[in-house]
Amino acid sequence: MSDSPDHFGYAIHPDEALVYTRMWGVVTGADMLRLAQAVHADARWEQGFNAIWDCTDVRAHVVAPEDVDPIVREAAASGNGRDVLVQSRSEGDGAISQMIAAFCRRGGKAMTVHGSLADALAALGREALPEAFAEKM
Repeated sequence: MSDSPDHFGYAIHPDEALVYTRMWGVVTGADMLRLAQAVHADARWEQGFNAIWDCTDVRAHVVAPEDVDPIVREAAASGNGRDVLVQSRSEGDGAISQMIAAFCRRGGKAMTVHGSLADALAALGREALPEAFAEKM
């Protein structure tokens, strides 16, 4: 999994046209945008890949109103792949996930929010993450 001093990492499986991202701790709108930009700049990524945005371990999202539009534009630019967002376990933080997903849908991106990784995988017609991801995480 690509890792940074930020609060996120990601893995890409080109053969399965799938991206798995994970965020943790306190995540800002700028962090969310940097993660999406890092994925989209990765040579292994192609427009239209499905993506799982796993926020299970996020303690809090800190998203200012001015953060939303750049995130939505970046999501829309990723093509017609389906994005699934796994919301944080933190009480009240699910509203941020729902808000971001709603704005992304308005921007033309297919995005749904789920309460668990298993539910997100099922939404993509999968039972599990590719084994290759386990080696990278």
